[in-house]
Amino acid sequence: MFLPFDKLLSSLDGVALLAPFHNADLVHAFNRLPVGEKKYVISFESHLPRRFGFQNDNAYTNWMVSELASPRCRRIIALSHYARREFLSRVRGTDAAGELEAKLFVRHPNVAIGPKEDPLAYPLSRGHMDELVITFVGGHFARKGGCVAALLAKKAYDEKLPLRIQTISSLQMGASVWTDPTSETFFKPYLECLKLPNVHHQDRLPNEAVRRILGRSHFCFLPTFADTFGYSIIEAMAEHTPSIGTSVQAIPEFLKDGFNGLMLPLEVDAIGKWLRPSYDTRGEKSYETHFAEQVEHLADHALAAIRPYLDAPDKLLPLRRNARLTAEKMFAPGVSGAFYDPFYERVAAEKLSSRPQCGPLDVSSPTISDIADQFA
Repeated sequence: MFLPFDKLLSSLDGVALLAPFHNADLVHAFNRLPVGEKKYVISFESHLPRRFGFQNDNAYTNWMVSELASPRCRRIIALSHYARREFLSRVRGTDAAGELEAKLFVRHPNVAIGPKEDPLAYPLSRGHMDELVITFVGGHFARKGGCVAALLAKKAYDEKLPLRIQTISSLQMGASVWTDPTSETFFKPYLECLKLPNVHHQDRLPNEAVRRILGRSHFCFLPTFADTFGYSIIEAMAEHTPSIGTSVQAIPEFLKDGFNGLMLPLEVDAIGKWLRPSYDTRGEKSYETHFAEQVEHLADHALAAIRPYLDAPDKLLPLRRNARLTAEKMFAPGVSGAFYDPFYERVAAEKLSSRPQCGPLDVSSPTISDIADQFA
């Protein structure tokens, strides 16, 4: 049990108070600093410390950095190599930068592995494929690439291509989402595309239902502009399904073009974040124009990328095999457990007076490029 301080004040999202007297030798926190804990490790998804709402340094943000640098924090675990780069860019230049980097490493999250048998293996091996089925999943419709999915459906429909787009989304978009143009009318043409005969749209579904749908899709579709990790891709892989994604943030760490999916180009900075106009211009026409051009660009690339797979089941089978193997080798619970069980024992035994730093056993997770040759 813990109290997230953002329930008291939204800008205090970076800290949490755990229930007293739990007598744990070591606490593993996630995203939020556990206030008052004697010894802990902390994992984070994208930003640490979480200082949303504080654009400038102040006593509170300085305290969060010093807390992370203290001996109480024994390790800092980024969920991706992208998150590691983001973290280092934010603490670079601080007095604590050296101490923070010394105890920083990367461990990817894990995902439940689906059924052993690929539900599409038999029909594909028999050459059966009436249409190519692509499934988009994302509550934040525009940020995750729903506009791209909608436009792709229209382009395929106009060409009479055998493509069906499934979208599972609560259709959140606009001013409340940090990547989106703020005008509601901007999205109307894309929402109209959801009414096309080759599109099937559903609102929220339970995760089990989503995963069943992903498993019976030929591709998962995540042409996202910003995603801290890209969880729908690894869930799809766990169901044997390759993905079509953008080369943004953590996605290139586990998606390799032509190997376990297809990669769409998106211009990013050195850290891996989408290059776009300033956040403050989201209400301006120039931002809408840029966003629309990016959607068009990604839809065109997606259409070109899928053409070789239309009515070509023999080309899909290797992608599906490698997608599933990626999930098993990189994200299976057993992979995570094999690392963390001895890790907790080792770190819990460290003396609080010792300098916390990564040792030879604190090994970062590999990327798909590191291990793809093991799939042969």
